[in-house]
Amino acid sequence: MAENAGPGPSESHPASAALAAERVAAIIAAAEETAERLRRETEQRASDRIAEAKRAADNRVRAGEEEAEEIVRMAQAEATVLREEGRASAEAANTAATNEALAIIARAEESASGIVAEAQQSAAATRATAEDRARGLLEDARATADGVRSEGLELVGNLREMSNSLRANAERLLGDVQRVHSRLVAQIERVERAAGGGSAAGGAGAGRRRSRGDVGRDLSRDRDQFEPSDLPVADDGLDVPDFIPPG
Repeated sequence: MAENAGPGPSESHPASAALAAERVAAIIAAAEETAERLRRETEQRASDRIAEAKRAADNRVRAGEEEAEEIVRMAQAEATVLREEGRASAEAANTAATNEALAIIARAEESASGIVAEAQQSAAATRATAEDRARGLLEDARATADGVRSEGLELVGNLREMSNSLRANAERLLGDVQRVHSRLVAQIERVERAAGGGSAAGGAGAGRRRSRGDVGRDLSRDRDQFEPSDLPVADDGLDVPDFIPPG
């Protein structure tokens, strides 16, 4: 009876173990499949994320490059604008400096022309003054020379006239002296003759003694008897030059 009732515990245990093993194997296979699927999904998802990240990175790189190129273009454009502005500013500054330099040169030339004109006018005035002064000095010198010459000629004429007058006066005085001398000599001879005639009766020695003793008395007597009117009458006066005023 016990053998007909059913399998015993020892017979049911291997079946449940096999079933459990199958279940475990199915669970493991399902887990492995799930893990594999999860791994594939994870790898796919990672690949997608990597691709997306790569695309994002490429986009960012491209955007950065485009932005950099845009910045470079903007910088180049700004540099070009600044270069043009700098060139225009430099040209304007150069033009302004050139115009200012030309204005300064024009003012300097104008000032130099004025200074030269003033110098020429001053030189002309100085030359005219010097010429007038030189002309006046020459005229004064000529007048002085003429005056000196006139005075010299007048002095020479006066000296010549004085010489002629002195010569004439000397000749007159010499004639007067000669006439007085001749008159005195004649009187002395007359006295000597008179003294010699009075002693003719006496001896020669006595007459000689009388003549020597009495000659002095006879001359004294003749001198006392001499009158100024006996002298030769001179002319009206000595010859006096016209330039000497009478005394």
